[in-house]
This record gives sequence, C-alpha cells and structure tokens, in this order.
Amino acid sequence: MRVFLIFIGLAILGWLVWLGLGLPRSPVAVAVAPIVWQNDPPTLIVTDGAEIFKRAFWRQPAVGDEILHAERHEWSDAGGLLRWQWFLVVKASPGLIKYLRDDNAFGLAPAATMAAAAVAEAPSWFNYETDDVTTLMGPDSGLRLMFSKSGNRLYATAAGRGFARGAPEPASPVQGAPEPGLPPATSPPNLKQ
Repeated sequence: MRVFLIFIGLAILGWLVWLGLGLPRSPVAVAVAPIVWQNDPPTLIVTDGAEIFKRAFWRQPAVGDEILHAERHEWSDAGGLLRWQWFLVVKASPGLIKYLRDDNAFGLAPAATMAAAAVAEAPSWFNYETDDVTTLMGPDSGLRLMFSKSGNRLYATAAGRGFARGAPEPASPVQGAPEPGLPPATSPPNLKQ
C-alpha cells in the first residue's frame, strides 16, 4: 500500500511539473530606454545595417562581419540635410579589424578613456564599458571606433552636419536702374518746362 501511495504521489508531482513546464511563459520584457534628443527628434531613422555599414566604412560587410545593431539618424528641413549621426555594433571579422585598426584606413588616433564615454542621443543597445575598449578617434571628425579588448566586438559612431548652404540669391535689379559706374540709359526729367 505504501508503494502504491508513493507511486500516486510521484505521478501527481510529475503531472504538476509537466503542467508547469507546459504553460506558456510571457516573454521577459527588456526595458528599452528612450533616446533623449538634444533638440527635436530626427526626421528620418534608418536601420538598414548593410547600408549603414557601407556608408560608414566605405566597403561592403565581408562574410565574417556580423552586424548586430545599426541605426542612422537624420535631421532635415525643406533646404536639405541639417545633421546626421549613425551607430553600429559589429562582430567584426579579422579583415575588418585589420582594415580599421591595424591599417588605420581613416587616419584615426588613439583616444583617452574619456573619449569612449557615452555618446549623446545613442540607442540603448549602444553601450559598453569604457575600460573594456580601446578607442580610435578622428581629431577633426566625429568618427569614433571602440574595439573590445577581449573579442572582436566593434562599436562605431560618427556624427556631422549636412552640406553648408550657399549664400541666398541676390535680389533682382530694379528695372531701369543703371549698372554701377555707367550713366543712366535715359536723360533725367526736365522740370523747367
């Protein structure tokens, strides 16, 4: 009898465990911190990783390059592009690391740890420990490359302005006004008549 009760108890316990494992679990919600924009939010957000990679590094991703995250922000108005910024996190191939860090394709200089600090208006996924990366930075550009000291993770970002706008068109000359330095085309009116 005791064996029978133990068997029944184990069967009930097994059934409860089976029910517990079979229940659909709600996915764990990962809190995504919204981006705090310095002024207005961008007028366009692009997330095409291959296109952002190509525009950032002037080459297509190689077979071993795995784009983990990519985002480009653009601010435009009727006159065109005002400013832009992009963010990339890449599991980089040895060829990409050689191209960017060893060959230094963009002429970047090693930067202090402070230069690897958080970037304004970055997506929540663009995070790293400043002590765990080495940073290369352009002296006059917004380009920053942060290479993981352990592994092949690359964090890259750049920002800039749109094309400088030209001077406004000059006002059209008044009809009948002479060119500077030339006599008038007609005689002045004769007021003595």
